[in-house]
Amino acid sequence: MNKLYNYISALLLLCLSCIKTEPKKEIQSTPVINDSISIWSAESYTAEPKRKLELQYKAYQFALDSPTDTIKSFHLSNLSYNQRFISDSSLYRQINKHAILVNQKIKDTSAIASAYWDLAYFLENRNTNDSAFYYYSEALNLFNQINYKEDVGYMYLNMASIQMKIKDYIGSEANTIKAIEFFKTLENNNHHLYRSYNLLGVILTDLKDYEKSLAYYNEALFYLNKIPDSYLNEASVLNNIGVSYRNNEQYDKAIENFEKVLNTNNIPTKRPSLYALALSNLATSKLYKKDTTNVRNLFDQAIEIKKRENDLGSIATSYYNYAELEAFAEDTTAAIHKAKVAEKLAIEGKANERLLKTWQYLAILDKINASDYFKKFTKLNDSLLTEERKQQNKFARIRFETDEFIAENIELESEKQVLSKQKQIWIGIATGFFLLGLSVYIIINQRAKNQKLRFDQQQQANNQEIFNLMLMQKQKVDEVKRLEQKRISEELHDGVLGKMLGARMILTGLNKRATDEAIQEKSKALGSLQEIENEIRAISHELSHSAYQKISNFTDSVETLLANNRNTKIKTIFHFNEDENWDSLAGEIKINVYRIIQETFQNAIKHSKCSFFEVTFYRDDEQFNVIMNDNGIGYNVNKGKKGIGIRNITSRIEKLNGSFHIDSTEGQGTTISLNIPI
Repeated sequence: MNKLYNYISALLLLCLSCIKTEPKKEIQSTPVINDSISIWSAESYTAEPKRKLELQYKAYQFALDSPTDTIKSFHLSNLSYNQRFISDSSLYRQINKHAILVNQKIKDTSAIASAYWDLAYFLENRNTNDSAFYYYSEALNLFNQINYKEDVGYMYLNMASIQMKIKDYIGSEANTIKAIEFFKTLENNNHHLYRSYNLLGVILTDLKDYEKSLAYYNEALFYLNKIPDSYLNEASVLNNIGVSYRNNEQYDKAIENFEKVLNTNNIPTKRPSLYALALSNLATSKLYKKDTTNVRNLFDQAIEIKKRENDLGSIATSYYNYAELEAFAEDTTAAIHKAKVAEKLAIEGKANERLLKTWQYLAILDKINASDYFKKFTKLNDSLLTEERKQQNKFARIRFETDEFIAENIELESEKQVLSKQKQIWIGIATGFFLLGLSVYIIINQRAKNQKLRFDQQQQANNQEIFNLMLMQKQKVDEVKRLEQKRISEELHDGVLGKMLGARMILTGLNKRATDEAIQEKSKALGSLQEIENEIRAISHELSHSAYQKISNFTDSVETLLANNRNTKIKTIFHFNEDENWDSLAGEIKINVYRIIQETFQNAIKHSKCSFFEVTFYRDDEQFNVIMNDNGIGYNVNKGKKGIGIRNITSRIEKLNGSFHIDSTEGQGTTISLNIPI
């Protein structure tokens, strides 16, 4: 029975010394202008309690006064993490609450999860295990949402550690295995894997599955060997291996491992608690082997170190083991004394498990008061069992809700993948239709361009034909002018010049005579000269009239176009100012206007059923204006699509940078106005 008590005591000590939740990784800081909080934090480590509390509130107020929510979040999150600085529990809860609220406001899921992690760690260190477990699970859910695998593994490991403390071994083992699954998906996680396998070893030792526990401890050592300067952690695992061997009554192997721990370099100064624990474990292993050599000295050394560390629960365990030594030496009085010291220390340290074992052992040693010890044991044991069951049920419910939440996330992720695939399919279909539409557009657009090119080529050929016709007409007009000039020249030469020569000769001969007959002859010669004058005047008038009319190519071409109308029922009228030099217009204007008139006239003949067609030219300093109208049936210009005639007019007017307007009403004819800049 004594061995069982000692085993439980040692295991509880092991849990307290080796399976504490590690603080989370450092918050990645961002550059800030004012680093006052860091200064106050450093000062607080050596400050008096009053000044330390003053600095904490000062830092909290500084964080609340931050100009933006982002900076406020940064400061509050760092204060929530820095639990060494924020030592006041009430103030810490305020800071943590504000950190959660401000991060919820800016929707920083990672920071919210970290704040829950801080709070869980804070509560766990104050033995509020149920609340700590709850907030670890809240952080787990959020880290799962954003796929922070390393932090998810941390949360599983922290939850497993708490479950181990309340003896929920199955739940603890399950969560530790989940943590390992996450850690193995990441690189450089040897330290996390060592902690996880070490915890599994402790759990399996408590479940008395020593073979499995040793396998897990060896896995922990395997990962520790990959970490430089990890000899102190290796010593901790060796101590756990020794406990497993001792509890399995393999005392020689247990003593071998505890001596390895004690011989580790610098362990008394760097890990005094582990050194004291190894001393106690070595002493109990030798005691259980019934070898009391130097055992008392080992217990004294262990108790002295534990007193310096002020670990009341661990000291109580040592005095309990000391009582076992006295009982083995058959000194019952000394054994009862040591056991009562263990009882007092367990009560002061609130080490209920150690207190139960001590009362149970005192009931065996002190038979007079055995009934009282047994009643105390029964009452405390029942209350602890009830509380454990409540916590186990609560943890099971939280674990179930967490697993359900994760399962929902997995299902949602699966649905997202399905939706993503569907989205990709629809995007592919849409892309196909888009490419098809683009191809059709390119083909149609290319055809339109080709058609426009053919149209422009045809129009160019037509323009060339018009130009050739106008050139021929000009040649004919020039020929008429030349013939007319020749006729006038002949008239002057044969008529006027001959008569003037005759009159000159008569007057020359008469100058030598002064008779009446000569005077009459002079009179006749003067009459001839007057006739010549009249004839010259007549020729001059004829020339003046010809100049006035100014034979014009452009207007003649339009007149010819209208005169060649084969439909004798349509009367054509052409108005223009004869004083204007219409031939001075640019050749491009004349050619395109001629074609527009031709097109409009042909449309009137074919479609308008008109009885007259009228064309009017007029111009000002900046514009050449053409008005074409008929008295036909007209049409509604807002209905129906534009025919090729209108497109032709549009094309030609655009080339001239001009504009045109169609005014037509059904039954009232059509008027087309052209406005062309010159």
